[in-house]
Amino acid sequence: MTELELYYNKFYEERRLDSRHGQVEYITSMKYIHECLDRLESTETRDNIKILDLGAGTGRYSIALAEEGYDVTAVELVQHNLGILKSKQSTVKAFKGDARTLSRFDNDTFDLTLVFGPMYHLFTYEDKLKALQEAIRVTKRGGFLLVAYCMNEYGVITYAMSFR
Repeated sequence: MTELELYYNKFYEERRLDSRHGQVEYITSMKYIHECLDRLESTETRDNIKILDLGAGTGRYSIALAEEGYDVTAVELVQHNLGILKSKQSTVKAFKGDARTLSRFDNDTFDLTLVFGPMYHLFTYEDKLKALQEAIRVTKRGGFLLVAYCMNEYGVITYAMSFR
């Protein structure tokens, strides 16, 4: 079991998400997600928009977006969190996986890709770059990639801002 899995097996992620800080994070993130989705809906119907949530945790964003009628796929590394997500009985397609290796998905599959969890937990430049490259690869040209990231390496953001 990885260090990350050991941590999240003890950490109650649902409580963090329900906290005041978690609520601010959620409301702010959903504002930007919906701005992207509004732009996509100008050319696509809601049920045809495909969303990928990398590092989906317990499904806070995945489930909310699926309930709005979007086709949502979630990838989560930590089995404990994935179990909670799957127990919520939603239409989200949820898989165990690593943001650095998305070989189960073809190129240009998703209209919107969320990378909210992985960048906090990847420590090397190479791992961060792999996760970003995979997210870019599976996101359609003209689609959106939203990344939450604590800035400690300017190079990653520079690369992300000029990926296409």
